[in-house]
Amino acid sequence: MDWKQTAARGLGWLTTLPYRAQPRVTIGPRLLGNGRLRISGPGRVMLEADVNAWSHAEVNRLVTTRQQAVIHVGRNARLNGCTIIAADRVEVGADCVLGSCEIRDHLPYSESPEDRRRPAEPKPVVIEPNVWIGGQVSILPGVRIGRDSVVGIHTVVFDDVPPGVIAGGNPARVLRALDSGISEDNRDQ
Repeated sequence: MDWKQTAARGLGWLTTLPYRAQPRVTIGPRLLGNGRLRISGPGRVMLEADVNAWSHAEVNRLVTTRQQAVIHVGRNARLNGCTIIAADRVEVGADCVLGSCEIRDHLPYSESPEDRRRPAEPKPVVIEPNVWIGGQVSILPGVRIGRDSVVGIHTVVFDDVPPGVIAGGNPARVLRALDSGISEDNRDQ
């Protein structure tokens, strides 16, 4: 391990000390960080081993809004300025890369015009392993993003994304399937 990685692990450990002292927060070993991780709210937040929360621009925000809420980030995930807001449950699988996106399992308002001033009911969000999510992406309540998929920049995800595809647009739609047989750059395929 080089000195930069050692320094990032030390900084990750040091800057998360206030969170490590809270029983509702679990941070696995070898977190990489630079002080741009904010955890707030009454619910549980679990970061597995080897999470990389080194953010270059935006702060990573993990927010729970209810005591029963859970945010679970899998092993070896990369957080780069993402915001995750949970009233019930948001799961991020192992080996995921999250750009400066927003993931929420509830909306601050109801879709019904009569109940507009009340928050909507939460619906869990699941991001399966090895998913890449670009910057300025919005993932809305009840969505499941399938394993090995890529969600392009500025995408708004209202519905599930199947495994092994590239999705983009507003609303999100499948742009094409990823060829799982190609292990190198497949942009020309």
